[in-house]
Amino acid sequence: MVTMRQALALIATASLAAAAVVAVVFQDNITRFNINPRIPYQIYTPPPPPAYGARGAWVLWPSQAGAGLADVFYVHSSTFSARRHWNAPLNAKKADALLRQVAAPNEAGPFMGLGAVYAPRYRQATLFANFTHKYDGLAARELAYGDIEAAFEVFLKERGSERPFLLVGYGQGGLHVLGLLQYRIAKDDALRTRLAAAYVIGEPAPMSIFDNRLAAIPPCRTPGDIRCVVSYIDLEPAFDDDRRRFRDRSLVWSDDKTLAPLPASPLLCVNPLIWTLNEQPVSAEMHIGAASATGLRMGVTPPAIAKAIGAQCVNGILTVDRPQQKFLRRKHWFGDQWRVQDFNLFYHDLTADATRRVQNLDRALEQEALVLAPIEQAVDLKVSPINKAPE
Repeated sequence: MVTMRQALALIATASLAAAAVVAVVFQDNITRFNINPRIPYQIYTPPPPPAYGARGAWVLWPSQAGAGLADVFYVHSSTFSARRHWNAPLNAKKADALLRQVAAPNEAGPFMGLGAVYAPRYRQATLFANFTHKYDGLAARELAYGDIEAAFEVFLKERGSERPFLLVGYGQGGLHVLGLLQYRIAKDDALRTRLAAAYVIGEPAPMSIFDNRLAAIPPCRTPGDIRCVVSYIDLEPAFDDDRRRFRDRSLVWSDDKTLAPLPASPLLCVNPLIWTLNEQPVSAEMHIGAASATGLRMGVTPPAIAKAIGAQCVNGILTVDRPQQKFLRRKHWFGDQWRVQDFNLFYHDLTADATRRVQNLDRALEQEALVLAPIEQAVDLKVSPINKAPE
């Protein structure tokens, strides 16, 4: 016979089990609710802006300007999540530690050997902004872009104007790189000439922007292309919800530096195993190497884990094989899949590609210097400056 105490214990156990099941089933909704800032942006006071003349405003600053093959401007992914702020204060300790120990080593690491790397701290939009296209989330990202554009102006003053350069952005940073391409690079022929490539990783790059806003900076369609954009969002097959979210809800920069939603748009997907727009599956035999640089000192190259994954662009998303190595798998419990990952599946592939594109740009600049610019318009001379030979 079951006593009252035993019955209550059974009920409590069943209730806890049911609560655990509900938590697992609705874990993503619970996470989004918990990281949603509670203050409307209209009455929100953003943190003070960074002063990019001070080294403390930069997470990466080269010890020697002009070193290596190229200059690199890197914009990190979202490392900040809090209910009190839409934009991260620069002194947010947890976010900065995540940036220095995880994001920068794995995201900027592949490009460190190319030359001088500049990486600004900025008032990044909080992680929740990625899940809303309402005013608050858009305004937070627009404010963050203003910081990035200010940092980019300092970068331009510091770097050698004749040197090749790369733009690199992950996640939210990729969105801001698209803004720089549209507002600064596409409108400046001298800058565009020196751009080896722009890397927009983990952030949708709608194909439609290359028909108008970025007509002067096309997608990288082959490994030999320069002055172009590489973009992909790598996800394992299990992440269907995130796949749909990226496909259905991308953003574009308007002429007035505001963001506008662009629903259900085809996305640029350059397969980083072969660096083309080919949608055929590519085997792991082409994989140069994944790596985890988490916790390593910047500039230290982690060992390559070669032939770990195959990949295929499917409807604008790079579908990757589930790695056998557990530490290379994207986590999926309570929003971990949205946070900065402590590995880079294409770490060494990116290094090889960026090096090749910089070298290709150098060769193109040498050839272009030998060719005179074409005469765009004929000029009629009323009086010839040359005496005609007598008849």
